[in-house]
Amino acid sequence: MLAAQSLVTWGIVVCCYVLSTALWWLLVVPRLRRGPGRDAAVGLVWRLSRWWLGWRQRPRFDGVAHLAAALDRGPVIVVANHTGAVDPFLVQSATSVLIRWMMARDMMGAGMDDVWALARVIPVNRAGADPGSLRQALRTLHSGGCVGIFPEGRITRPPGSLRPFHEGVGLLATRTGATVLPVWISGTPDVDGIGGSMLGRSRSQVVFLEPVTYDRSHPPEAVSADLRTRLAQASGWQLVDEAMPLIL
Repeated sequence: MLAAQSLVTWGIVVCCYVLSTALWWLLVVPRLRRGPGRDAAVGLVWRLSRWWLGWRQRPRFDGVAHLAAALDRGPVIVVANHTGAVDPFLVQSATSVLIRWMMARDMMGAGMDDVWALARVIPVNRAGADPGSLRQALRTLHSGGCVGIFPEGRITRPPGSLRPFHEGVGLLATRTGATVLPVWISGTPDVDGIGGSMLGRSRSQVVFLEPVTYDRSHPPEAVSADLRTRLAQASGWQLVDEAMPLIL
């Protein structure tokens, strides 16, 4: 009698497992794949981060029509000021199109290679020339993708200021003809670490400015300066002409 009951119990457990697995793959996974990168794992992380940021940061998004218009044109370079480690998550939360962020190798913590691979981050060597990262960014744009850049090179201090933009963003824009979408971020937690930036409470604001394009007739350094000016005019922030040290 006990053996029969045990078999029935195990049968119910197996049926529940098979049913839940089938529902996961048939109903949940296709929905998750409609997120960034058309990858279920990335889609799950994206939805969780949107919920978390909505609770902790209470972000406000302005100019979303500019974001949609830029993405409709084809390849896009997202160019944003850098207030904290939460910045790329905030910007990504506004769109289901995957943004491949360019990130300094020295900021990528040990043992997190799988995380960066999942997010399809483009690592950059800030200590010298890095043609590999440039090639990755160019391939992404030539294939119609989206690349994200913080052209100040690192989190900017003091808050409310804009440091010089490195000319790499201008080089990408002129070599590809991609649409450039300037983004102004403000109101994030005033901390440097990723923990405090993600866990802190704030009233963050993300403003998508009017998209712009540049052709090869524009010098890369002039493009970078023009983008900085656009962000300065939108934000009213102080321009500080001394560049932040890339590696502290």
